[in-house]
Amino acid sequence: MSEHRAMLLDMVDKLFTKLVENGVRDNLSAEDFSRHWRAIEGLGLTRLLIPEQAGGFDGNWEDAGPVFKALGSYGITLPLGENILAQHWLHRLGQDIPEGIIQPAFAESRTGDVLVLRNGAGFAKAQWIFALEPDRWSLLPTGNADRSPSAKSGAVLRCNISTSVANGPLETGDRAFFSEAALMRACQIAGATETMLRITLGHALDRTQFGRPLARFQAIQHQLAMLAEENAAASCATASACQAALAGDAQFEMAAAKFRANRAATLAADIAHQVHGAIGFTREYSLRHFSQQAQAWAREFGNERHWALWLGRFALEARPDPLWNWLTARSDDVLAREQRGQS
Repeated sequence: MSEHRAMLLDMVDKLFTKLVENGVRDNLSAEDFSRHWRAIEGLGLTRLLIPEQAGGFDGNWEDAGPVFKALGSYGITLPLGENILAQHWLHRLGQDIPEGIIQPAFAESRTGDVLVLRNGAGFAKAQWIFALEPDRWSLLPTGNADRSPSAKSGAVLRCNISTSVANGPLETGDRAFFSEAALMRACQIAGATETMLRITLGHALDRTQFGRPLARFQAIQHQLAMLAEENAAASCATASACQAALAGDAQFEMAAAKFRANRAATLAADIAHQVHGAIGFTREYSLRHFSQQAQAWAREFGNERHWALWLGRFALEARPDPLWNWLTARSDDVLAREQRGQS
């Protein structure tokens, strides 16, 4: 790990620890939300993927991935990941970045000038919406957005693109943006899964039954081993995708990471709650927060079925070589590029 990245992660760990101590997982008032958000902005984290010459942190995906994972492992749902990506995308598109919280969202449909947007759980806190259609983008203020009762739990919003302050074409389409958003969520799921494993291990070691710790029972040991496997699979898949993102087009690795993380979110939650029994479902116990959040993230930016179909079509249609040869050649190329960059 580079000294630059080590300093970043140390700063993030200290900030996130303080946020959790100050109740960031609770139902925040508007004042508390603003206070926590100012702490994040004060460190410049939202500009993580912006070049230094443009006033950013000059990070890359191998910096961003661990930050996204830390959001999951600490159970922080503030829209930091979304704003890191939104500011990164706007910079890539040559657009000035406005003050305030930006919520990226992908258009489900368009009728005339009205967009229906999904994947926007943070609409209520945002001042801006970065709306992505298959071939266009728009930056819209949230003040004129329709928050009608027909919106499903705030996850659907209707916006009129005539209110946009900036817009333009997406020459490569919105697929690359969607894949990056999926990788962000995959990293967060990997972090939440890691914490589920830690909580469950602690419970199995501390809780006794029939005169000995739960962790001494073979059936429980088997469950813990399976939970550790899911945690390792999600962490390895996301780390590999972040590494591949530095080498160019990494949509395949991003798709694989989101598929595997989605699967881990469900399996890890099942195992962790089985080991805990009824206590794991209580509102006061922290496991519920991480298991629910991981499964909510798994439904955003492509669920397990979505990415399984994408990967299947890719394997059948896009690869020029036998799949195993293609996979190993691709991973070898990523490693070679990284080694050349370090030399």
